[in-house]
Amino acid sequence: MAYNNHKACVGHPLRTVVRYLAPYWKECLLGAALSTIFVLVGLITPYVIKAVVSGFQTGSVTAPLLVKSFLILVSIAAVTGVARFWERTLLINASRKCEFDLRNDYFRHVQNLSRDFFHRTQTGDLMARATNDLNYVRMFIGPGIMGTIDMIRIPLTLAVMAHFSGHLTLLAVLPLPLVSLIMYSFIMYMHRQSEKVQRQYGVVNSRVQENLAGARVVQAYGIADREIQAFQKESDFYFAHNMKLAYVMTLLWPAIGLIIGLIILMIMWRGGAMVIDGSLSIDLFMGFIVTAMLLVWPLVELGWILSLYQRGVAGMNRINEIFAETPTIQDTEHVRQNFVVAAGAIRFEKVSFCYAGQDVLHAVDFAISPGQTVAIVGPTGSGKSTIVSLLTREYDPTHGRVMIDGVDLRDIPLATLRSAIGYVPQDPFLFSDSILNNITLGCPEASQEEVDYACHVAQFTETVAELPDGYETLLGERGINLSGGQKQRLTIARAVICNPKILILDDALSSVDTHTEEQILKQLKTVMAQRTSIIISHRISAIREADMILVLNEGRVAEQGTHETLLRLNGLYASLYERQLLEEELEGA
Repeated sequence: MAYNNHKACVGHPLRTVVRYLAPYWKECLLGAALSTIFVLVGLITPYVIKAVVSGFQTGSVTAPLLVKSFLILVSIAAVTGVARFWERTLLINASRKCEFDLRNDYFRHVQNLSRDFFHRTQTGDLMARATNDLNYVRMFIGPGIMGTIDMIRIPLTLAVMAHFSGHLTLLAVLPLPLVSLIMYSFIMYMHRQSEKVQRQYGVVNSRVQENLAGARVVQAYGIADREIQAFQKESDFYFAHNMKLAYVMTLLWPAIGLIIGLIILMIMWRGGAMVIDGSLSIDLFMGFIVTAMLLVWPLVELGWILSLYQRGVAGMNRINEIFAETPTIQDTEHVRQNFVVAAGAIRFEKVSFCYAGQDVLHAVDFAISPGQTVAIVGPTGSGKSTIVSLLTREYDPTHGRVMIDGVDLRDIPLATLRSAIGYVPQDPFLFSDSILNNITLGCPEASQEEVDYACHVAQFTETVAELPDGYETLLGERGINLSGGQKQRLTIARAVICNPKILILDDALSSVDTHTEEQILKQLKTVMAQRTSIIISHRISAIREADMILVLNEGRVAEQGTHETLLRLNGLYASLYERQLLEEELEGA
């Protein structure tokens, strides 16, 4: 199913299910036909039993009759078995394909949502929808629909029972709904208990993940025993919820068996009395008993189907909630499809930005010429990273315009804009993959020479040489087997290798020592000379040679100029510079 098809089916969960099932209607139709064959052929069995019993009753039973009856029963078992196998194969196959389409569409949709969505949505919740909720939907589409189709057995079986004995049919039908009610009650309790188990499993899993990721911190602070006790407590809760679920599941089938047994005994008691007084022949009675046994499972299954329906609808509703989310940042109908970032000139024109009701930027206005290196400094919270977020169009400005090569960013295709920007964020993110794949993330076709050059610029070559498998060394989660400085250098190499028109270093040297920083900046000079560069840093040493320095304060451009010019102003920049010089002197003392 094409990704954009989900937009048409967001709304009622059943419409979404039907939409995803539509491409596989042939499998569903054939599965329903096989299910009907399975039911119809199975209903021949009571008549075969009736004929055999009638033969014994009249004394006309012969060996050929018994052999014929046996062969008919074997044929019925073979036909129903084959029909059941292909029914399950087709319908379960269709449900797995729907699950495949739905999961891919869900992941693709989430990947295209804007940054503000992730700020207000927990990752764990998104994961739960992609796993548990999606599994509930699959169970409804597969076993749920398959069981619903099987419900055709109920009216057909009742009709055969009525043909044998209307009186016994009424007696059998009255208590049987109780079986479904009890089954439904049990399953609803199991559903609620299963949710508790799943939630607690998430808590236990999160506790393990956090402790493994933060093993250094746990050991450094000597809190291993405390964490073990905390884990034991959560694990005990998980065990208790699981045991409650196990007790109920253990009780369910004996309870159902007891009720069904009582109903069969009641039918046999009343039917036996009717046979004794001559109002019902024994062959009709035996045919009725066999038919009644065929009715038991569908009624038991009905409670299970209702539970699958309820959970499937709830799960589809939760997934639809995500599908209903639309990216706040996306290409508009006015976008210039053929636009190419050629020069890399940047212009902020009276840009203001408000987030969550709070003003972050106020009428920021500046221009960066192609090939220029511009540094942005300022106190924490002054809006430095917000400027980068607007330039990469993670957000749109509340007022004003951000332009590249004279074109408003909103008129540039997102793919074109972001492929033209090499961005090294404050918090480097690495995937659990090889170092080579992490470096070539945005440029997988890069040659080995290009990889080596990017690592040389980022001063990462020695690190790679020291690793056991070089570029093929596998990184742990979020690159845990690298230091903070090594992570930053790898992400610098990742940005350089893409040869972007605009290079952004957002405090990307904060975790490296001053000597390494000096070496990286020296190598970056050649790279930055060929493109527009923006450096955000708390260290004056990293930006003093920039062509222009913007000093932000409380969301405004407080000062602007070169390093020497700003020092002569004796303002905020000079104050920041003097403070850093003092800190360096104290560290060196």
